[in-house]
Amino acid sequence: MGAIRSIDSIVVGVENIDQATELWVDQFGLDIVSERNGGDTDLSRLWQLDDEDISKQALLATPKIDVGKIHLVQFRNPSAPVRQNANATDLGPKNLDVTCIDLPSKYDELMKLGYEFRSEYVGYQIESIGADVLEVQMPGHDHTNIIFVEQLGEKIQLSGRGYGGITSLVTIVSNLDEETEFFMDVFSLKEAVSEDLFGEHVEKMIGLPKGGGLRLNLLEGDEMDRYGRVELVSYIGAEKQDDLYGIANPPALGTLHCLFRVEDISIIKGKLRNKLIGFDEFGSLDLIYGTGEVISFRSPAGLRIDVQQL
Repeated sequence: MGAIRSIDSIVVGVENIDQATELWVDQFGLDIVSERNGGDTDLSRLWQLDDEDISKQALLATPKIDVGKIHLVQFRNPSAPVRQNANATDLGPKNLDVTCIDLPSKYDELMKLGYEFRSEYVGYQIESIGADVLEVQMPGHDHTNIIFVEQLGEKIQLSGRGYGGITSLVTIVSNLDEETEFFMDVFSLKEAVSEDLFGEHVEKMIGLPKGGGLRLNLLEGDEMDRYGRVELVSYIGAEKQDDLYGIANPPALGTLHCLFRVEDISIIKGKLRNKLIGFDEFGSLDLIYGTGEVISFRSPAGLRIDVQQL
């Protein structure tokens, strides 16, 4: 089997797909890979919805990048946004990382357009890779949390507007080691960054009490994939953490789950059986990503993962 790539697509439920597309395509410069209008029998079967529950879909990608896509889905009768009343430290899928160049000017431009941010942008160093980084968090549509990150001096494929996404899907977990081992074993992902972050800038950016911080492991597939990475975060010092994984399911709004596409799905099945992790089989489905056999299961933390054979 060839190397498993990073996350193919991240599913985001939206109330208005046109408004969401305006942000990702018109403002950030992502490409529309594919669109579907109306009911989708195969996707509804995969997600255990009625045939007409899905209204519209759009699959978006950074130009010339075939992983880390964003799958926008508009539901006819959506349930509440996953993170509508969430604390910053609540467990579940949380952030959509978007890389960019000249973050300060992007910050000023978006502010002038009426977008709001959770704080001013901050700078810090990722010591394990010696990288200087600028970062800021922006509340997005449907209670998504969009993180703009600039790794100073990095050469990376971006859109014509100087943005690229999704570089990482950030999920909050209680057992970092267990979740890391799961992704590294089942998907053969490799550790790109492992870092403990503490300090006033972290406390301010996340809303942690003094002395709080986080541990993170950043995992990638093919070493050429700067996009579609899995970023697992465990907060230290968080006073309260509700588990939102159970409601991060279609037809909810916001960031829901992810999909991998693999060359040999039987290997994934074998690894899941060895770990005594159950999975649902759906046979070959015609989805917006392509046509192929699909299975679905949960990570130890509770993140839904769909896998489709290429």
